[in-house]
Amino acid sequence: MSSTKQQSVWLLIVAMAAVVIFAACEPGDPGRSTGSYPIDIFQEMHYNQSQKAQEPPRFSAPVDSVPIIGGYIPAPSKANAADLRNPLTGDPTALRRGALLYKQNCSMCHGKTAAEDGYVGLKFVDYAAPQPPAFASDRITQLTPGETYAALSNGSGYMPPYQGLLNEADRWALVSLVKATSSERAAALSAVNTIADGDTSVTNEIKRALELNQLRAN
Repeated sequence: MSSTKQQSVWLLIVAMAAVVIFAACEPGDPGRSTGSYPIDIFQEMHYNQSQKAQEPPRFSAPVDSVPIIGGYIPAPSKANAADLRNPLTGDPTALRRGALLYKQNCSMCHGKTAAEDGYVGLKFVDYAAPQPPAFASDRITQLTPGETYAALSNGSGYMPPYQGLLNEADRWALVSLVKATSSERAAALSAVNTIADGDTSVTNEIKRALELNQLRAN
């Protein structure tokens, strides 16, 4: 066999081997590839099914199965939420729960008393952006409970959407706070902001978190 013909045979063998290797590493191949990279030579451990010691094997969910816990059902738009009723109306703990959630999630922008004086909200002025409104402003009081719920869920202006961060009952508890009378809201927020004698701000924060979790569990 001439050297030219022998060289051609070797080139053909190398080309065929390359085709086989690339085919074996094609993204989506259940045997080798996770589909995350163009070529997965080695399957990464964090893509594997998790199984603890002495536990039976964990199988993948059946095809077309639907989760019944976790995640959230998308909230309606503001236009479609005007007539929604607050399911926590009449719940004696809703206002307290809303105040605890407000302290944790909203006070930095709207202020400790919801009076448009939050530390982060005041910084908006430096960027010529509108400040988060006070709850007593026309912009907020004109919203129905359903529209308020939609705004909290889907976000509004610079406020991020909270439907992926707070569950449905939490968001309705915040609606209870927003739609309460000025005196009721002021009393609820004052109680949450007060630090008991002998407490530090840290221990008070821990107590608030524990109380919120207890309200969520009831």
